[in-house]
Amino acid sequence: MSSDDDASDRLAVRKRDHLRIALQEPVGFSSLVTGLDDVHVRPRALPERDLQAVDLSLRLWGRVLAAPILISCMTGGVTEAGRVNRALAVAGQEHGVAVGLGSGRAVLEGGSPDSFAVREVAPDVLLLANLGAVQLHQYGPAACRRLVAVCQADALVLHCNAVQEAMQPGGDTAFGGLLNRISTLCEALDVPVMVKEVGFGLSGQDVTRLAEAGVAGVDVAGAGGTNWAQVEGRRDTHAGAVATAFADWGLPTADAVREARQALDDVDARDVVLIGSGGLRHGVDALKVCCLGADLAAVARGLLSAAAQGPEAATGAVGILCEQLRVAAWAAGAGSIADLGPALLA
Repeated sequence: MSSDDDASDRLAVRKRDHLRIALQEPVGFSSLVTGLDDVHVRPRALPERDLQAVDLSLRLWGRVLAAPILISCMTGGVTEAGRVNRALAVAGQEHGVAVGLGSGRAVLEGGSPDSFAVREVAPDVLLLANLGAVQLHQYGPAACRRLVAVCQADALVLHCNAVQEAMQPGGDTAFGGLLNRISTLCEALDVPVMVKEVGFGLSGQDVTRLAEAGVAGVDVAGAGGTNWAQVEGRRDTHAGAVATAFADWGLPTADAVREARQALDDVDARDVVLIGSGGLRHGVDALKVCCLGADLAAVARGLLSAAAQGPEAATGAVGILCEQLRVAAWAAGAGSIADLGPALLA
């Protein structure tokens, strides 16, 4: 067996471990929370419009979304992931929300693209391909263009997972010079490029640098939801010992959204799409991040269990999320996406 085959096998094992651990084991933060419970929406007993008149649709990167919701990047590269992605894509198509695929590194390393082939069941969704930012040392614009084409995606997400890579046995921690590579990719690719964290939060300083580098969007992926240091710690004894110090590492989601909104406003980068994610539990949390300044709210692990059960369960879960957001917006006095903002907060 070649070294490339060995690497592919290790990647597949890791993806299966991640999926199993995220579904079955407690991998949250020790005491750090999202901060969204301290954000309060002012209720309006007289919304002065019918619920059915509420329209939260928006147009983004060539697609129309029925609601400002993203089913965030979770998994890919193995058979089990394909079933999850397909279920989530069916749900996204049914409810008109955006869908992110898991890391496509396996495809670029010669693996099967089957687990990312969801366009057939989701012809109209805003679909995001995904790759680790650190892989830009190995894969340039041509490879990224190929990944987008294989996934039939509308945009490319680069995930920044420095702490996770540091915990991971054999993880790639060569994060030097990535900002320049991201900037080069933004210029070279003919689809939008966005950057996300994986659950520890993007700081305002990093958001500023990314906006100046030319990204089309940022996803703060704040702390308070899934802790990927703990996920890796469940896979390896040494990693587990190191990960204990990072049980409460990160910038809480509410703070991350506030910082990102301020950073984008300060550099007059209002066209950069801001996504608020990290431990969102329901549609009211989605409304809160939108009121704090996010353009979209994203949920990942909160939908994973339903997706693992199949398309029907996934469609039901996403439908509930969208309905919760719509009712919450209505009950706060909002009638459209333009109404979601700090004026709705108490």
